[in-house]
Amino acid sequence: MTNAAQVKTSSIPYFKGIDILRFICATGVIFHHTTSILSNKGYTTDAEFFHRNSGPFFLDVFFIISGFLISLILLKEHEIGTFSIKNFYARRIIRIWPLYFLIVIAKIIVIPLATEYVIWDIMKTNLIYACTFSVNFQLLFTLHPDTYSILWSICIEEHIYLLLPLFCLIFKNKFKWMGWFFIITGFISWMYFYGIPSTSGYNMPYFISISYFYFFGIGMIIAWFSKQNKKVKLLSLPPVQTILLIIIALYTFSVIPNTKNLFKILIIYAFSGGYLVWAATQNNFVIRFTTSLSKYLGNISYGMYVTHIIVVIPVIKYFKKGDFEFSELLFGWGIPLIATILTMALATLLYYFFERPILNFKKRFSTVSSK
Repeated sequence: MTNAAQVKTSSIPYFKGIDILRFICATGVIFHHTTSILSNKGYTTDAEFFHRNSGPFFLDVFFIISGFLISLILLKEHEIGTFSIKNFYARRIIRIWPLYFLIVIAKIIVIPLATEYVIWDIMKTNLIYACTFSVNFQLLFTLHPDTYSILWSICIEEHIYLLLPLFCLIFKNKFKWMGWFFIITGFISWMYFYGIPSTSGYNMPYFISISYFYFFGIGMIIAWFSKQNKKVKLLSLPPVQTILLIIIALYTFSVIPNTKNLFKILIIYAFSGGYLVWAATQNNFVIRFTTSLSKYLGNISYGMYVTHIIVVIPVIKYFKKGDFEFSELLFGWGIPLIATILTMALATLLYYFFERPILNFKKRFSTVSSK
């Protein structure tokens, strides 16, 4: 059978800024979770206040980035006539599943070693939810989701990927209208389910897969806009970028007070996250690293996100058992920074010795190369 790479090949541009942004998002999530866990253990810091809303925002930006990159590849495949549902699913499985299931297996081994009391029935239930990519629903409807709770957003992303080829067929390559359909559907999900309590006490829309159509759809619109080669010179000017990025940062880190109104939050996150992703695709993006460093940071960002809790928990336990004197500098910023550096180290090892060899198989199912 002829594989995809032998049929026809093309490529999409490499965006250094997107890789940098992915790393920033992963780091933001680590700081959010670390300061939040410390606060729950009685170590309340000012840093926790700054990162309280940054984690959710950066997670939403991840979905916008996914919507942008996946749509850009699909647009190119439709353009050259090589779109294949089989190849799409194969690429997503090769990219997501190996590291995902490695973490699932690792936790089965590590948790019994880390605690004296393991309730195996709960572990089995958690394993079933993880293996069926339904951890987000477990968070809503069960009371013992801790084992794999960090994987809930990966599960939602898989749900979107499962449905995306179907929508591609329905909308027949009209990504502009498909993007708006995703945005409107996701927005309705947020507004409808908000305030409805779940069995576990969490707010419904945060863990409903359709809600994240909203952010994924924003990425799709950016991809469609990018394909039109339309320029917005004013917004891409370095001084304008700098001003807007500062404003976004001030809001993200709660220096500018965050609104509690869901409608306003969704609009602000859409414009802020959408602008960040769009700006990151510009050649003059103001946050600049060398190409090699940008690629490295982008390569390890998925590993950082999936593995960071495995690092964060032991780091916090170490400082807690060490009876270190509490200070804002150490507990608010030092511990999250140490956790981030160690997570980067772990993600680097996993990428070069586990992920990259497996990712080479993606070429067999790709007709559009992306770096």
